[in-house]
Amino acid sequence: MGLYQDIKDKTELFDAIDKRLGTDKAQFIEKAYDVAYKMHDGQKRLSGEPYIIHPMNVASILDELGLDERAIAAGLLHDVVEDTEYSKEDMTREFGEDIADLVEGVTKISEIKSQSKETEAAENIRKMLLATIKDVRVMLIKLADKTHNVRTLKYQPVEKQKRIAKEVLSLYAPIAGRLGVYKVKFELEDLAFQSLHPEEYQEIKKRVAAKKSERDEYIEKIKIILKQRLAEINIDARIDGRAKHFYSIYRKMVTKEKSFSEIFDLRAVRIITNEIKDCYGVLGIVHTLWTPIPGRFKDYIATPKTNLYQSLHTTVFGPDGRPMEVQIRTKEMNAIAENGIAAHWAYKESANISKSNVVLQNGVENAFRTKWLEVLKSWQDPSLDSKEFLEELQYDLHEDEVFVFTPKGEIVEMPKGATVLDYAFRIHTDVGLHARGGKINGRMVTLRTELKSGDQVEIITEKSSKPSPIWLRIVKTSSARQKLRAYFRRLQEESQKETIASVLENAAPVIDENTLKEIKKVKIKKPASKTSLSKQQEPKEYGISVAGWTDVPVRIASCCTPIPGDEIVGFITRGRGVSVHKKDCTTALKQSEWMKTIPVRWEGPGEPIPVQIEVRAKDVQGIYLSMVESISTTETNILEAGASSHPNGTLTAKFMLEVEHLDQLKEILENLRMIQGVIFAERVKK
Repeated sequence: MGLYQDIKDKTELFDAIDKRLGTDKAQFIEKAYDVAYKMHDGQKRLSGEPYIIHPMNVASILDELGLDERAIAAGLLHDVVEDTEYSKEDMTREFGEDIADLVEGVTKISEIKSQSKETEAAENIRKMLLATIKDVRVMLIKLADKTHNVRTLKYQPVEKQKRIAKEVLSLYAPIAGRLGVYKVKFELEDLAFQSLHPEEYQEIKKRVAAKKSERDEYIEKIKIILKQRLAEINIDARIDGRAKHFYSIYRKMVTKEKSFSEIFDLRAVRIITNEIKDCYGVLGIVHTLWTPIPGRFKDYIATPKTNLYQSLHTTVFGPDGRPMEVQIRTKEMNAIAENGIAAHWAYKESANISKSNVVLQNGVENAFRTKWLEVLKSWQDPSLDSKEFLEELQYDLHEDEVFVFTPKGEIVEMPKGATVLDYAFRIHTDVGLHARGGKINGRMVTLRTELKSGDQVEIITEKSSKPSPIWLRIVKTSSARQKLRAYFRRLQEESQKETIASVLENAAPVIDENTLKEIKKVKIKKPASKTSLSKQQEPKEYGISVAGWTDVPVRIASCCTPIPGDEIVGFITRGRGVSVHKKDCTTALKQSEWMKTIPVRWEGPGEPIPVQIEVRAKDVQGIYLSMVESISTTETNILEAGASSHPNGTLTAKFMLEVEHLDQLKEILENLRMIQGVIFAERVKK
């Protein structure tokens, strides 16, 4: 089962370690083994095996990944502090602070054991991620630990098997993918799949075995054709068939609603070269031999993935006319593709790295830090509760991604589903905070527009533009959401400071000197957590009074969004207070036939209300900018903006504005109508 084989005795483990790392380092690891053996003596796994079998297999997996002797020692010791009397201080004294820190990073937080399983899992993962920022080996040790635990999942109660398997598929396998450790990712997925869907697993396993001889014959045919053509241009390459793992077949069958034959009949070949330049030579041969399928070529050599994965991908119609996926990469890229960040240790002292491979020349770990640790940091937002943290983490771990271009042609990688606003924050925090709208391939779009691979994206900013709370629902990435939350927290803190300053100024004549000294000691606290804040929040104040009622919740109807100055009518709703509509609203006219109305009126200033306007104009250069500038002169906040061109030479622009009064809206519309080229400017009626 799996890509790694379980080991059962010490000799097997240390023969492999000695062969790879040498006798001196193997002896250091053996010292860690002796401590683990002594401390776990008498303990048993649920399988009935001595407990030492587990840390031995964790160490074996770390050795397979090519990690250093200190990480392997930590793997052997990873359960000692948690499950025995051996302390972190003992470990620091005997093995050094770095190994003690690695083990502590993997160790569960004992203080949260009484909380829910979801909270416990979230807080332990959060702790590990924090430790991973300091040393990525923490997560590699945890992945090795999780892999061996899932291999022996059958000894757990059925309910626990299912829970762990789901956790593996939603968190640990995607984390392994993010780190580029695809060997571990694929094994974790297949093991979890076997536990969750045993019948489907066995069916796919049986069908794959039945197709093996046919697949091997096909790959041999491809090898002969390619070897002959590559020899003609002096390119030495290894050609392998690329077997799909069971879970990927099952997932594609479910998500794409295709049969096993449709998924499995897609052939897959991997070609491994010695030099990067040879990769492109091979690509030319492949495209000469077989017709490429449009839109299926990706160059991850020029633009590596966040996890440092590099390869050329193409899909062609093979010799039998059926689609064939082809991956082309160097030996070094293949090592990173299989072992990801772990390849750093395998190549750390290698003198055989291709000079053309920038990723390996710079050091895999350094490249990893610049490419992905910012994402790790974005998951450390302390304002998130456990459920929110897991949701953010699982979204960002989603493997699908899109590649978009800056106006200068630089490539930016974004998760699938990310919006123009997410992109703005990825470019720079200030760009995001002052974003007004965007352009995709030269066409005006709103901030909520979803990005697609190949889009060229430009952000339109305005110094006076400020984020709206609605932006938290527009952004999809945790990094953008974290920056927005930080902005709103800062606003709240500043507001609190201003309030205290005002109180002190007004009360100064009646406050004695001793009291002032005490007040100066007061510090503004950070905002409370989301949970406690929600209990204190007051309903939005729209400046509306309801006849005969006090303290009744008031809701502005989204169908017509009335603003101060509009004639309005109220409807009593069940459980949601009073819903306020414009009197001429179509929905209001229908509801008046069966819902109870109540007199309402505007009663002074309230919070700004979102209102959408539409402008039709001649599609001439600068017209859209003139509209934006015209709106800005009224000091109105633009929440969303977008425009589309028409074949008749006109364009339609739509703006979502925060408006405080009907007079303000009238001024905005009148100013827009005065712009040369504007045909009409109206409030949108839903």
